[in-house]
Amino acid sequence: MDIASWETEGEQISSQGWFEKGEAALGESKHSEAAGFFGNVLKYDPFNAKAHCRLSDVYRAQGKTEDALNSMTRALELEPGDRETVLSCAGLFSALGKEDFAKEVIESYLEKNPQDQEIRSILEPAVKQKQPENQDGSNDAAQFLNRHGEIVFGRGSVVHAVACFQMAIEENPRMAEAYNNLGVIYLQGGKIAEALEHFHKAHELKPEDAAILGNSAKGLARAGHIDAAIEVYREYLRRSPQDNEAWLEFESLIRRNAAPDWKPEGLSRHVADIYLSAARELGKAGDLKGASHAVERALKIKPPSPESLHVLASLHCAIGQKDEAESILGQALSIDPSHGPCSEMLESIRNGTEGFKPFMD
Repeated sequence: MDIASWETEGEQISSQGWFEKGEAALGESKHSEAAGFFGNVLKYDPFNAKAHCRLSDVYRAQGKTEDALNSMTRALELEPGDRETVLSCAGLFSALGKEDFAKEVIESYLEKNPQDQEIRSILEPAVKQKQPENQDGSNDAAQFLNRHGEIVFGRGSVVHAVACFQMAIEENPRMAEAYNNLGVIYLQGGKIAEALEHFHKAHELKPEDAAILGNSAKGLARAGHIDAAIEVYREYLRRSPQDNEAWLEFESLIRRNAAPDWKPEGLSRHVADIYLSAARELGKAGDLKGASHAVERALKIKPPSPESLHVLASLHCAIGQKDEAESILGQALSIDPSHGPCSEMLESIRNGTEGFKPFMD
């Protein structure tokens, strides 16, 4: 069914009817009513790009900038070449003081619709109003853009997130959070130098932020700057001693730095079994750092087996990293699907079994 319709107070109204009611309410600046009407359209037709676009206009008029950008993004995803959507999107960017982005949206449209002279005529005189800063020097636009970038990054839209963080920095060059967020994206993408550059800038702007320190330590470790990474981790853990994952990384770096000459070459598989047994016993005793050290050496001597991966999964589970443990157990069962301990642990994790304890026989 292309056009949804439903009844209200004895009257059957189509989605087009709700849309028209929304248009009328928006024209009369009855924003709450308009939001409700357009919401009715989307309730039954969630892929209606024009309704998303109009709802964005409503939110913008209400000062709900984040909701406006979310709705506009959805409209562009559904109909990237729609003329009205492009105009509304350009207007929203202009309202945020981002004339360059507004221009890019219009230029992209004109590449596919070069005959649209009316749109071309408004390309140059795009709206010139800048987003003002508050009297206290803060910048609401930058805060919004950074927050929206975090939201879309969480949804997997990395390119959109990068654009938002870059825009936030343009609005407020002293926004440490945006530099830090870009650093995280660059680090995940393997751009280590860019990541370190942004973490350094973020730390300069907000040295008291522990999260920035933690990310800086990860970046330094990935870059092979072990001594620097250890020092940064040491300060980070002083501020955030509850971060078990960081403790494990810190201990691993300490071991690498203290014993660089340890090499597994020439050691027999029997030695790996000794390390694995030691890791299991250390885990039972609660010495997770010692267990981590032992299983790491076991895995360097002998290729991963269900037994060694079971111990490694137990270690991750013990520090609350159940997703990582589940992934490791999946790897183990791909080697031996009939491995009982791995199957049982995986089932316990997935079922959220109360009282489940790793490293138990």
